[in-house]
Amino acid sequence: MIDARALGRALARRGASAWTVTVRDQHLARVDADTTRTEQRTRIHVTVHIDTPTGRGTARLAVDALAGSADAVADRAMALANAGIGPAWASPAPAAPARVDLDDGSLRDPLAAARAALPHRPGTSAAVTAMREVVTVTTHAGFHYTWPATLIRLDALVTSAQHSLAVTRSSRTADGLGADAAFEDAARDLELLAAAKAPVAGPCALVLTADAMLHDGLGVWAAFLPQADAATERQGLTRYREHAPIAEGAASAVDPLTIESNGALAYGLESAPLGDEGEAVRRWTLVERGVAVGLSLSPREAALRAREPNGGVRNLVVAPGTWDGAALGERVVAVHRLRSLVLDPYTGDASLEIALAQDHGAPITGGSVRIDMIGALARARRSSTTLTRGAYKGPELLAVGEVTLAE
Repeated sequence: MIDARALGRALARRGASAWTVTVRDQHLARVDADTTRTEQRTRIHVTVHIDTPTGRGTARLAVDALAGSADAVADRAMALANAGIGPAWASPAPAAPARVDLDDGSLRDPLAAARAALPHRPGTSAAVTAMREVVTVTTHAGFHYTWPATLIRLDALVTSAQHSLAVTRSSRTADGLGADAAFEDAARDLELLAAAKAPVAGPCALVLTADAMLHDGLGVWAAFLPQADAATERQGLTRYREHAPIAEGAASAVDPLTIESNGALAYGLESAPLGDEGEAVRRWTLVERGVAVGLSLSPREAALRAREPNGGVRNLVVAPGTWDGAALGERVVAVHRLRSLVLDPYTGDASLEIALAQDHGAPITGGSVRIDMIGALARARRSSTTLTRGAYKGPELLAVGEVTLAE
């Protein structure tokens, strides 16, 4: 079994300039209607830097603690670092980790928690995976930090005579899944799907409910992740520029958009005291009242810009708006679920394929919308009611101005 200290010594002997080793001791349990499985494993993540006359090389590896030896992993990491020499930069001094709770005690026995969370509902097949892990970060400078964390995930398929809908939820706590509400929404949507007709093409106002807005994770808000990436922004590949409006008219919108990354959110799905390179995770602002004010700064990008690293984009906290649900036009299409969402990482353009919506209250299925997602979000109306799901905390409804629905 690979030992973190032995790995550190092996890297030092080979001349590594800086390194970070993260050890994750994990206890997992997975339960479904037919099987029960438990597993204990140790995963090791290592980041290595070497400084040469031509610049700094970096390598990142993730290995199982039982796969190979410390010397073998060190040799592989050094070879990869030597093959990827880039600009010279210096690792920042260790900063105080974020103070955040990631284990409320409800998942101390992952197997019991998974069994308790497994739903037993007619027409539903489901599996629950629960995990408790202890994370230890060690760096070349002698910095050492440990914390516990938990995770529980529900994967289910809700079926009717004609249709089926997938339900996926993840949380740090056993009572944070919101499974009952998710199943109720799925049952309602299955009834609507049974009566749904083809859409009628034409202009409309678009309202995204939670399942559509957060399709496959962060959903439409994922458009900001590549835009706020410092490396991509430095190369001039994004429309996002610090201290500039994210879109025309964004600063003067009815509900100017504000988005924070909060990696210190208690029990947040993406919260952590430290990042994968041992950098302290920080709460920071991406967008403030329609203006881009921050970037995702890795240790490398922070060093190149003479700033402090912030741990990157973590949990997105979107400020609620003032929209009370009032109609935004003659034709309003409320989207319940998307079939797919494709985002261009550089332009922010998006393609939304509709799985279920209501047009003037009548259920429809099919159709698509092409939209400038960054511009749409900058000017969108946001509800004053909020929800927390996965790595998102913010308004539960989003109203986009006039778009064109295509068949």
